[in-house]
Amino acid sequence: MLRLFGALLLAAAIASAQEPMPGSSPAPIPAETVPPDTVFIFRSPRPLLADDPRLTRAVLGGGLEILFSQSGLGLGGYIEYRLTDELSYVLDLGLSGARNSSEIETLYDPVTGRYLVPDKVNRLFIIPLMVGVSHRLFPESLGETMRPFVSAGIGPTLIVSTPYEYEFFQSFGYARGYVRAGGYVGVGTFIGAPSRGSLALHVRYYYIPFGGDGLESIRGRPITVFGGLFLALSVGFD
Repeated sequence: MLRLFGALLLAAAIASAQEPMPGSSPAPIPAETVPPDTVFIFRSPRPLLADDPRLTRAVLGGGLEILFSQSGLGLGGYIEYRLTDELSYVLDLGLSGARNSSEIETLYDPVTGRYLVPDKVNRLFIIPLMVGVSHRLFPESLGETMRPFVSAGIGPTLIVSTPYEYEFFQSFGYARGYVRAGGYVGVGTFIGAPSRGSLALHVRYYYIPFGGDGLESIRGRPITVFGGLFLALSVGFD
């Protein structure tokens, strides 16, 4: 009996010696070493913010314009506020002549020694001041070097009339001014990277009704609607 009791005590002592002490942890197993990956190089599918030229453009910009129409050359300028990359507000000011399409200097004046336009009574000029909106087309499918857009605007136009019988600069002493409301629609495209400025070609159609009997450039042929088709070359500065 004593031998059996002694054997049980010996077995219990051996079992307790193999259990971990409270608060202790087993020895750590060494982790498997993973060799470095030198095959694949990961790159962001989207351009970084600093590399996106659309995000480096100034919010406020402006530029100069050269205008071409049936009345000859004109000049203009604009201020642009970019609300988003696709939408801009534009304040545009222009200066151009206005005349009938058939005005040709064929009459020689022996007194002044210059050629005149037969039956011409007034020199006419238009100065439109338009507030407009420009919306870029296809921004996702076309690159930044070709950015087509549509535009439209409304605003007042100053129409200036000077008597043709006086010399050009002298005639402004007898000038008359008329203010009329008008508007335009247009389409065009910017050319080149935005970071280098903005070069644009666009076509606009201005509609500026004079009202009443119109205003004469040629005697008996008054102009009742000013404006028409304009081709513009714009150079912008951000």
